[in-house]
Amino acid sequence: MIIKQTENGNIVLTDVAQEVHHVLPMAYLHKHPRLPDNAILINSNTDYKNELSGISILASKVRKINNQSFNGDAYQLLEALSKNITLTGATNNNTVENDIPKTKEQDPNYIKFLQANTYEKLVSFAKEHRRNIGGEKYQNGKLYEQEFLCQFQSFIIRVHLTYYYKKSNPQLVDYILLWGSTLYVFKPIKRYIYNTKNEITNYKYEEVNL
Repeated sequence: MIIKQTENGNIVLTDVAQEVHHVLPMAYLHKHPRLPDNAILINSNTDYKNELSGISILASKVRKINNQSFNGDAYQLLEALSKNITLTGATNNNTVENDIPKTKEQDPNYIKFLQANTYEKLVSFAKEHRRNIGGEKYQNGKLYEQEFLCQFQSFIIRVHLTYYYKKSNPQLVDYILLWGSTLYVFKPIKRYIYNTKNEITNYKYEEVNL
C-alpha cells in the first residue's frame, strides 16, 4: 500500500499498482483496537474502538508514504504519517504552506509540551490533547496501566501511567510511574501519602532510582 497526499490536501490510499482504494479529506489515526503493535485504524473521528467505522491498515503492507519508503511497525507508521501527511487535509497549497508548522519546533503545541515539565503538568497536557486512550489495563479488578496518545500535525507523544499498589494493603495505590514521552519530567513518580485511616492526605514526587 502507498499513502500519499495530493496537492489539494486529500489523503489517498492506493495499492502497489497505483489503483486508488480510498480518498480521505482528513483523517484521525489510532492504534488498532485488536492489533495495536501491527496495525493502525484510520477514520474520520476520535472513536478508536469502532473497527467497523474505519479503515484497518497493517503496517507491514505499507510500502511508501508520499515518496518515502516505509518499513516498520504500527508505532513507526503513526509517527511517519504524522510527519509526512497533513491529517487535517487542505483546501489549497497556501493552506499547507502557511498554516501547517513545517517543523515541531514551530508548532505552538510542542512549546506547550516542553513546558509541561512536571508530573501534573504533563498528565494534564496528555489528557487535554489525547486522540485516544490506547487502553486501560486491569489486573485482579484493579487499574494498573493507562496510555494516552497525543497526535499533533508535526509530532506525536505517548504518555503512560503504571499503577503500583501497597504490599501491606493491595487495595491502596502506593505510587504511579509516569513514562513514555517524559524527557523533561525529572520526578516522574507520584507517591500517595495516607493517614492511619487509609485516607489520602498528600502526595510527593520522586525521581526514578536506576
